[in-house]
Amino acid sequence: MDRDEAISRLQSLPGQDLRRLADSLGITVWNAKGNLNKGWAGQTVERFLGIPLNSSQSPNLGTWELKVVPLRRKADGSYSIKETMAITMLDPWEVSARRFEDSHLLMKLGKIIAVSRVYEDKLESQSICANVNAFELEGTELYNQVVADYDLIRATINTDGFDALTGKIGKYIQPRTKGQGHGSTSRAFYARKELVEYIIGRKKSRRVAGVSMSEDCTIHAGKLNIVTRKPLDGIMAGLPANQSGAGRHKCPYCAYMSGYEDALAEVGRSVR
Repeated sequence: MDRDEAISRLQSLPGQDLRRLADSLGITVWNAKGNLNKGWAGQTVERFLGIPLNSSQSPNLGTWELKVVPLRRKADGSYSIKETMAITMLDPWEVSARRFEDSHLLMKLGKIIAVSRVYEDKLESQSICANVNAFELEGTELYNQVVADYDLIRATINTDGFDALTGKIGKYIQPRTKGQGHGSTSRAFYARKELVEYIIGRKKSRRVAGVSMSEDCTIHAGKLNIVTRKPLDGIMAGLPANQSGAGRHKCPYCAYMSGYEDALAEVGRSVR
């Protein structure tokens, strides 16, 4: 499913009770033995979208990831992030061998649709959808810090070994144990609550200076996936001088719709 289509479909969710929606879609919240299905909310949203239930290392639909984030209601009526967010399992061999740009972490964290919900009680008797947010990591000031966290985790594995990893590492991304029981030795990448604030849209990260994105176009904001600096620079470098500057806002969508298809094709790019 195209991410823009998913975002459009999800716009009807805020204000709905996901617990009631789960029942209507046949999602098990409590099994016959009285055990909670901890992934019920995410499965409910996936079923609502009509996409396969997913827990693999690849993003849900190949290019973007769906995350459901629980919020806790505070005494003053405001909300706080209930917990850190598990992103993907940490394979020490893969992390040791790959840079962040080629990692599963970037695949899962790069483009996210985050659905935040209100956690009411342990019985999950009700859970109102609070918000839907489209998050993109690249082209923001967060990106370099996430790379730094990944590189620190990678260096720790290469220098001190996998067992040296602790949850104290990383400003936004931390390596933590994940699995059944307190003796688990497997680890996963987790987004700290501060990063989750950005993912669900409660905080906004500033654009990196000089990075143009399609959502910055006042005419076509939100109609395209964000195009990051590297491919955008490639597109503009291939355009004739009178089409790549002269006060134009450099929105790829506008360039395409203005008849620049041939110039875009020459540099091996396509704008959908």
